[in-house]
Amino acid sequence: MTEQRKKQIKAEATRRLKLWLCNSSFNEMSAHGSLMRFNMALALIGCAFEKEQWMDKDDFGVFVTNDEFNSPEYDTIIEDLFDKCIDKENNETNKTIRTI
Repeated sequence: MTEQRKKQIKAEATRRLKLWLCNSSFNEMSAHGSLMRFNMALALIGCAFEKEQWMDKDDFGVFVTNDEFNSPEYDTIIEDLFDKCIDKENNETNKTIRTI
């Protein structure tokens, strides 16, 4: 996979994540922190579930090929994005705990 394609996939995954987070929470999107559910929600290979009411039919179409989806490069892109979300969730939780 070329560096250009990796950047395209990361940008599209980030765009879809932002759409989710404007309409839901990370916990809801990822079924409380499931990497598999997070990946499914981004739907870069196509929607594996019934679309949410807020989803535009064009926002979550197929963006990657099967070969790209099954590549270690794809896994790294999604895992990095997921880890950033987990870190942010943990930081928010820690802030809330400190204020209690």
